Amino acid sequence: MPTSYLKRQTPITKRMAEDMLVRNLAVRTIDTYTYHVDRFARHFGKLPEDFGSEQIREFQLWLIQVNEASWSQFNQAVCALRFLYTVTIPRPWSVAMIPFGKRPIGRESRDESRVP
Repeated sequence: MPTSYLKRQTPITKRMAEDMLVRNLAVRTIDTYTYHVDRFARHFGKLPEDFGSEQIREFQLWLIQVNEASWSQFNQAVCALRFLYTVTIPRPWSVAMIPFGKRPIGRESRDESRVP
């Protein structure tokens, strides 16, 4: 059965998948990262080669406000975009400017819920 990333064959996702294969990343990681990059491109209706930090910020806000992505989905998208703009299509602006999300804190931590 072919993996999902083989179904996503835009030039940029193909190149990104090849870059990850060369680095021996897991097939699941390749599937996830190419999914998020494809979603990023579809969000704007263009290929991400011409995008910058402002489009990334706008996409992150969309993930949080409209899509209501979990923190793990949000961070997977961040990792995918960081890989894309560090390895596949390097950019002169700092990729470190793409912030990760912080794990939400529940009402009580596991330690507080234990009775001594």
